[in-house]
Amino acid sequence: MSNRILIVDDSRDVADSLARLLTALGYESNVVYDGRAAIEAADQFHPDLAFIDIGMPGLDGYEVVRRIREQRGHIHVILVAFTGWAQAADIQRAYNSGFDLHVTKPMSIDTLKELLTLLDPAVEQSQVTKIFHLAAKGA
Repeated sequence: MSNRILIVDDSRDVADSLARLLTALGYESNVVYDGRAAIEAADQFHPDLAFIDIGMPGLDGYEVVRRIREQRGHIHVILVAFTGWAQAADIQRAYNSGFDLHVTKPMSIDTLKELLTLLDPAVEQSQVTKIFHLAAKGA
């Protein structure tokens, strides 16, 4: 498996724990701890999926996503808001800002595995719709 996953979170414990879990599941990950580093990492690492915290100092997750979306080489990356902000307005703002999915911390292993199936080219559209629905509900 060669899927690349970028993890962006100012909480080093959260970011590093997710990276260790992804490595154990066979994924390649890159961890950064702030928004500016995230933009550089996206440009150099070319992730297939990125978990991005929203509430970071400096460049927040909304701005990170906006800038990544502006980069031509990142059209197909799946951007996941990975945050503790779970009010309806927070979720809507995440989608309006360019995130593909919104997942509330802490994320269950089952939810993580469901999200990772998005990287499988054999996944049927009905399964993708189910995953997006689960993530939107904060499952």
